Formats: sequence, structure tokens, C-alpha cells
Amino acid sequence: LSRLNTIWKGFINMQSVAKFVTKAYPVSGCFDYLSEDLPDTIHIGGRISPKTVWDYVGKLKSSLSKELCLIRFHPATEEEEVAYISLYSYFSSRGRFGVVANNNRHIKDLYLIPLSSKDPIPSKLLPFEGPG
Repeated sequence: LSRLNTIWKGFINMQSVAKFVTKAYPVSGCFDYLSEDLPDTIHIGGRISPKTVWDYVGKLKSSLSKELCLIRFHPATEEEEVAYISLYSYFSSRGRFGVVANNNRHIKDLYLIPLSSKDPIPSKLLPFEGPG
């Protein structure tokens, strides 16, 4: 991550689970509007089944008018890692993804997908078009 520029810095908050400062890094897609469209605090409104997200992503990838952007969140400091891991564990242990509640005009839907460092990249997200 040290070679990549951050595209956003702010809070991720899921009430009664975790709140922490995080940085977002580009992975794939277009990031033109993300830095201005992501709010200071990303509020996670709930959980969603991976199947629902993968079905949606499949439809999105075949659309000519929609774009899929992938970003990676990383704790802003070592102190933020405990809350970051708590949120990851919350979704991972339940087999669910996070749904962001406060989207803006350019961002229609935003999901948090918990991936460990050992997990393969889900095939629905490949190929990457960006720094990877």
C-alpha cells in the first residue's frame, strides 16, 4: 500500500459493532468521483447475502451505463486495527457483506466485502483494471 496514493480518508461506522478511521486505496475501475462523493463517515446500514451481491455485480458488469469500482480499506493507524478487525470478524463470521447506508449521487450502491489476506479475489470482481 505504501506505493499507492489514498483516494479517501474518513470513518467507517457500524453502530454497536465498530467505528474507526480508515484510508481507501484504489484497486480497480474509475475513481474520479470517489474522493468527493464519499462522505466523511461511511455508515454501514446492515448486512446482505453474498449471493445477492454477486448476482447484482454480474448484471452490473454487463451494463454499458454503469461502472464497477473496487477500493480497499485499511486502518489509518495501528490503534485503529482493533476496530477494523472487529468489523471484519463481524461480517466474516456471519457469512455476510456490509451495505453502506449513505450513498451519494455518483455512487449507487456500496458494499463492504470481508476478505482476509489469504482469501482469493472473488472471480466476479476480476479482471482488475487499475493498480490491483
